[in-house]
Amino acid sequence: MIQGQFRSSILQVPAEITPLKFRGYLRKEIEAVQATAQNEEDIIIVRVFVLEKVLFGLGPKKVDSILQGVVGKCPNIQRIELEALIRPLSAEEMQEAANEAQEMLQALSERVAASGGKLQPDSRRG
Repeated sequence: MIQGQFRSSILQVPAEITPLKFRGYLRKEIEAVQATAQNEEDIIIVRVFVLEKVLFGLGPKKVDSILQGVVGKCPNIQRIELEALIRPLSAEEMQEAANEAQEMLQALSERVAASGGKLQPDSRRG
């Protein structure tokens, strides 16, 4: 039975972060999110908004390697979702993303509650 909290964190990589600085920046930020976990059962999903030029500069294999390395060191981080951007998000767009994340967490909490406290695959996905 899952006893921890479901939480979401949203990060926007600053525009001045280059592909070379991305790994260090992401590691520092994800470790800060991990440090907010209150117990080992907490589940945290992180959505990272990053400019396309950073992702293209690294390539898919390198990005995947960076994400796996960061998640492997942070036991409460369940998943990191990358959102590629052409331009940085405005404050309103960040708030919209936070609202979407909250809705997703609410749906996940409802699924877990309906299953008796066990996380089941979402049958609506294909």
